[in-house]
Amino acid sequence: MLTQEELQNLELERKYFIESNRSQATWIQWVTSKGTSFDCYVQYLDKLSQEDRIDNKIEFIRTIIYALHKPFQFTFFYWTILVFILYKFNFKRRIMKIILIHLILRSLGDILDKFGDLFPRYYSYKEDGTCDMGNAMTEMHPFKWVLTRQIGSVFWYTGEIVADWYPLLRTREIVKNPQSIWFVYVTCIIFNLSKVVLIILHFFLRPSDLYGEDGVFRLEHVHMFYFIYWIIQLFIIYASVFYDISVYTVLKKYTFQIINSQISFVKKFKTFSEYRINVSLLIGIFFLPLFSISVGMKFYYYFSKNYHSLEFSFEELRRSVANLQYFIIYIDQILLSYSDEGSKMTNNSLKYNDYMKNKYQLNYDSNYSSNKFKNETLNKSFDSLSRNSPMDSTNYKNDIIHLHNNDNNYNNTNNGSIVHHNYNKYSNNNTNDNDNMKLFDLNHTDLNMYSYYTMKNE
Repeated sequence: MLTQEELQNLELERKYFIESNRSQATWIQWVTSKGTSFDCYVQYLDKLSQEDRIDNKIEFIRTIIYALHKPFQFTFFYWTILVFILYKFNFKRRIMKIILIHLILRSLGDILDKFGDLFPRYYSYKEDGTCDMGNAMTEMHPFKWVLTRQIGSVFWYTGEIVADWYPLLRTREIVKNPQSIWFVYVTCIIFNLSKVVLIILHFFLRPSDLYGEDGVFRLEHVHMFYFIYWIIQLFIIYASVFYDISVYTVLKKYTFQIINSQISFVKKFKTFSEYRINVSLLIGIFFLPLFSISVGMKFYYYFSKNYHSLEFSFEELRRSVANLQYFIIYIDQILLSYSDEGSKMTNNSLKYNDYMKNKYQLNYDSNYSSNKFKNETLNKSFDSLSRNSPMDSTNYKNDIIHLHNNDNNYNNTNNGSIVHHNYNKYSNNNTNDNDNMKLFDLNHTDLNMYSYYTMKNE
């Protein structure tokens, strides 16, 4: 129960309540207001016990701590840290910058959304004249609406827009001709602009629009806002699907060998970046009819039966489908990191093979030149001997040359056997390593295709 002194002190807070001339109130007055009924505020405080007051203070502190903890609860926080570790925090790479900005902006949106819980009540009247002292909806508190939905949406959707450029950048890395991907640019821009429109839409629902002249919350007006909101959300989903289709269409000519190959789905998904990007397209197409039907049913019941409070939205499912393309970014970068290590090992193996082949060829050429020089020297010596000696030295010369050649052939055979033994030993080990990689058979053609499809953005 409030004392008389407490009631007098509360009169100083009456200025924060818009009790009259509500249509003339400014934006600042609405944002800083505590309600449209000072009497409801007094009635709420009069019912509070000392325990309730302490509990409200604890809840206030807890909300601040939870808000600061929000980045650690962000869906992609630990995925982001993992990618940063794999790439040694190299923020010179464009992909790393995209992931970092995506994390910061969307985390800020989550923080603002949690800070909105610091304003759990807005004191107003219901249509029946009773007091409404709780916020069943975010839209019932003008400042909470501005903080969490207007400003918060700027951070949320801007962070998404930054990450939405990832498929385009990956396509540019593979398709070097800009003229071949103009359609990808167009669909990406349309996809981004649809989110910009959604951001702007939130600012059309002003704080002064939330309550009528009688101080009652305008529920039907808010519902009409969400009719437009869901139309734009549906358009965003369609724009996302068309964006993925454009990426798939452009990359199809570069990935036809993968699609038509006998490689398993799991191996394709693990090995090729383009195949991972296309998976999000299939998921989007699968759920697109569900979203379309839900929005269509909402409009059907509104125009046919004037039902505007029916909840047909699948917000959690929509977020899951929307977040899938962002999960693909992290999965793609993690698998590319391991693919790059495997590619380096394979390249080193081929370099060693080429080195051993060249070394063997060099030894063979050296021995051949040495034998040729020795044979020519022996021929000259015997020719000189035959001129100076009356003996028939032809048979003697042939025997010596034959013996000398046999000796050299023996040396060449042994040297070649040693080189071939070492080379084959390494090749066998290298083959086992490549089998463990579970990629294509190690030859120059498959290696080039593997390196081409798994290259990373710089």
